[in-house]
Amino acid sequence: MGPESLREQRDWGELEKIFDEYESFVFSTHVEPDADGLGAELALARFLRQRGKTVHILNPTPLRANLEFLPAADELSVYNSDQHQELLRDADVFIAFDIGHYNRLKQLAIDLESVEIVKVTIDHHPGDKSQFDKRYDFPTASSTGVLIYDLISGIDSSALDNLDIAQPIYAAMMSDTGNFRFNNTDPETFNVAGRLVSAGVKPYELYVHIYENLNTPGRLVVLQRLLSELKYDCDGRLAWSVIDFESLPNLGAKPDDLHSLSDFIRSIKGVEVGVSITKMPNKPTDVSFRSKGEIPVNTVAMKFGGGGHAFAAGCTVNADLSEAAEKIVEACRQQIIEWDNK
Repeated sequence: MGPESLREQRDWGELEKIFDEYESFVFSTHVEPDADGLGAELALARFLRQRGKTVHILNPTPLRANLEFLPAADELSVYNSDQHQELLRDADVFIAFDIGHYNRLKQLAIDLESVEIVKVTIDHHPGDKSQFDKRYDFPTASSTGVLIYDLISGIDSSALDNLDIAQPIYAAMMSDTGNFRFNNTDPETFNVAGRLVSAGVKPYELYVHIYENLNTPGRLVVLQRLLSELKYDCDGRLAWSVIDFESLPNLGAKPDDLHSLSDFIRSIKGVEVGVSITKMPNKPTDVSFRSKGEIPVNTVAMKFGGGGHAFAAGCTVNADLSEAAEKIVEACRQQIIEWDNK
């Protein structure tokens, strides 16, 4: 089965007409961008710019340190209402990548409501996106990156020989499949990965950037706190840790070091659902859910206005840390009980 084998199931015709008809685009992805959202928007932006289009990338929040290698220094900006509303009004088309739920665009979602612009979403997550004029949602796709590959290959497959386009797509797929370990790593994904490697992508170089550079000295401080705060319930099937950033010792920890902690918790033997509950100063409590692949956790995230994949999801809770933790843990406990009683 070749990389293009699933294209018949995805009709990009109207979107291709939008690319032909309009000249100015604004792209964005969800709050705290991951490699899938970032890689997807970068690849399509570079492709359209090569075809003479104007594309501005305005993301809700800054990139994590391990993803800063992907864009050029001036290739994207963090959205600011005062600075960017005029640019948003003057654009023809807005495209959101990988957002899951409309509200994950944060302030950009609010400002878009008063702008007359064609709104498009490209995604592989379920969630509320009724605010968009065109929705290209394919939940069976391994990543939004593989969707962008499919889209570009149908317009001009030779563009995928360009490393500037191939590399962010590969990074997107690698990230959302857990470096090709998760069950969403389907034949299409492997076929596309092979095609991109043939274009010059270096898998280990991307792996080092995205995964190995996570473990800074500051992150080890965070992991030490995580282990000391780790709690269990449901006979060890549920595990969670609660961390207040302000309580960490002053040993170089940065906000980035609090990301992806739930992956670590999930890796513990016997744990089926791992949850990290963290708090940054003057921000809502951030919650990340991970499941080993049986008990869905995105339904729990949705109860708190979040979303994501069945086995990898997240949300924010506007409550103090202890109150938020109590609500989240109880919701996870009930999810496990309900799952067992099915």
